[in-house]
Amino acid sequence: MLAQQAFVARQPIGDRAGELAAYELLFRAGSAERADVKSPEAATAMVSVQAVMDIGLDDLVGGKRAWINLPRMALTDGHYRFLPPERVVLEVLETVDADPEVMRALGNAREMGYQIALDDFVCNERTQGLLQFAHYVKVDLLGLSNDGIRAAYDEFERPGVKLLAEKVETREVHEVAMKAGFDLFQGYYFARPELVQRHRLPSDRNALLRLLSELQDPATPLERIETLIAADVGLSVRLVRYVNTAVFGVRQRIESLRHAVVMLGVDRLRECVAMLLLAGLDGKPSQLVTMALVRARMCEMLGERAQGTAHRHFSAGLLSLLDAFLDQPLVEVLEQMGLTEDLNDALLRREGDLGSSLRVAEACERADWDVLEGTAWGPDTLRECYLEAMTWTGRVQSILAAH
Repeated sequence: MLAQQAFVARQPIGDRAGELAAYELLFRAGSAERADVKSPEAATAMVSVQAVMDIGLDDLVGGKRAWINLPRMALTDGHYRFLPPERVVLEVLETVDADPEVMRALGNAREMGYQIALDDFVCNERTQGLLQFAHYVKVDLLGLSNDGIRAAYDEFERPGVKLLAEKVETREVHEVAMKAGFDLFQGYYFARPELVQRHRLPSDRNALLRLLSELQDPATPLERIETLIAADVGLSVRLVRYVNTAVFGVRQRIESLRHAVVMLGVDRLRECVAMLLLAGLDGKPSQLVTMALVRARMCEMLGERAQGTAHRHFSAGLLSLLDAFLDQPLVEVLEQMGLTEDLNDALLRREGDLGSSLRVAEACERADWDVLEGTAWGPDTLRECYLEAMTWTGRVQSILAAH
């Protein structure tokens, strides 16, 4: 089974009224995945991908902001641009110094609308310059005396900056921090990190590398990009979920894979692919992938002959095996994806024009000739389409395997 587990831990951040203000997202993984994550950048990428594409920010943090740790390279290389600025806070790690490259990156992030937090901040010659970009400063209270807590607040208090007291372990520390003036609170006194996990589809590294290469060429046609994405079912599902939950203030029902690609645009699509590669989400070839691609191409050709919107028929075929990929009921998966009503009808009940082509493609797989009698397509057309779909799938998978 291709389905794997996506792991993210979330720890609540509370406000002065004791209400939930946000969640910090923390890297967690199974033992095999943890062995492959050898850098803070990879951990950040994995948390980001799993939060936005696998679990979904709506399910993970609701309407609150997600605080995500950001090491130096993820900041200076712009990996954070994958994340929606209205939904996250970029938490700059304590190991990041205020050198010119970092200062430029923080200025760019603020201009793009991101909020900045400084994690475990200690002010010295190497870090002082970071304060001018901060919306939040996190102060580690562990081991501080009551006087030390009050002194820490006085040191960092300034207009426009909220101070977060972290590692608040006891009621006494919380009360002292409240009296000192801290705005936000985090620590075991309130809640330990909670592990959230969901089934996820792995993405094939070779397919991602090939797609990233094609995205660098401005002459690459949209159809080529769509074909490469469709060859990786995991990537297709992630992009649709990303468009629906992370990118746009006003949700739009996704009509097809092409619709999702157009809404993303080349630049953001490139960022998505780069983050998936950095996260190291590998997959393995499967007969299930082959079946999904054959079905998608078959539906597309049937849609063309019915003078329908061919790429929407393609999407119906591609997504029709999601329950098998994810080992979840299809209705639960589709609830998270925000597809159009007719596409949902096709996938759940085989209704409408999209459902008709999907039902015929499935019948061809099973050689169920009774179902094929009386359809809008004759035997010769169906035979031609099915053979072409298998040939096309083999060609696509050969191209990917060569890179």
